[in-house]
Amino acid sequence: MRGKMLKESNVYQIIRRGLPNMSRSQKKVAALLLDRPDEVVFLNVSQLAAMAEVSDATITRFAVFLGYRGFTELQEEIQSSLKQQWKTSERLKKRENTSHSFRGVLEQDVSDLEETMSLLDEDELMKVVRAVWRADKIWIAANRSAEALGVFLQYYLEKVVDDVRMIHSVEREADLLAHLGRQDVVIGISFPRYSKSTVDILAYAHETGVETAALTDTLSSPLAAYADTVLTAKSRMHSYIDTFTAPLSVIQALLVQVGKEKEEETEKRLEHLESIWEKFDVFY
Repeated sequence: MRGKMLKESNVYQIIRRGLPNMSRSQKKVAALLLDRPDEVVFLNVSQLAAMAEVSDATITRFAVFLGYRGFTELQEEIQSSLKQQWKTSERLKKRENTSHSFRGVLEQDVSDLEETMSLLDEDELMKVVRAVWRADKIWIAANRSAEALGVFLQYYLEKVVDDVRMIHSVEREADLLAHLGRQDVVIGISFPRYSKSTVDILAYAHETGVETAALTDTLSSPLAAYADTVLTAKSRMHSYIDTFTAPLSVIQALLVQVGKEKEEETEKRLEHLESIWEKFDVFY
């Protein structure tokens, strides 16, 4: 089974999935690899052990626990993953002269969508779907430009579930966290440059035992450390604008699956909404 997981997942997905069963020392190693991959990618066993404040043997056991033959194989996977990211960055630099044309912008969005599709973990997406239906209340934490994604998610979730709330920023709405219940779910949405407010909200929910999910760009995102489930979508900047084509598509896929999970219940709610819209002549 672990061999199959190695074939079908990237190294960061493998680390994330293994977190619940790791020892405390192994979790320290995982945190370093997920949060600071650029800094640790070329370290040897002793250097990584010193940085994580664990023994050399822990590093080796960590690699074997994940299904690798040893640390060298794990390190090669990390280097390969980062090399692909660096190559992507180089391609973007080479396209710099055309990236601000309308065609360059569209091509980058297509590239983001393709990369997102290749890396999206359907099992993780379905975990979020089931969490939505289990929850008493659904909280969406999204700030700054990502707030637009949060509003979109809230608007359509409210069509099919009862209680969906937005927390725009902890500075403005910290008091709302007093109403956070153990049967709720908190979905944090943030992309580089990550909103500290969104990370803090997700961290608070995670520390209090509330189920958490994140929509972000990579498994090394600061949100991932506090999320029980992580969905990733590529988001690169067009000039001064964050591009949310791929994240929006992931949200749409999530919403479609939420509707399908309890199709009969969803249809009844939508029919009821239609009757209200018709009664009040909502649409032109």
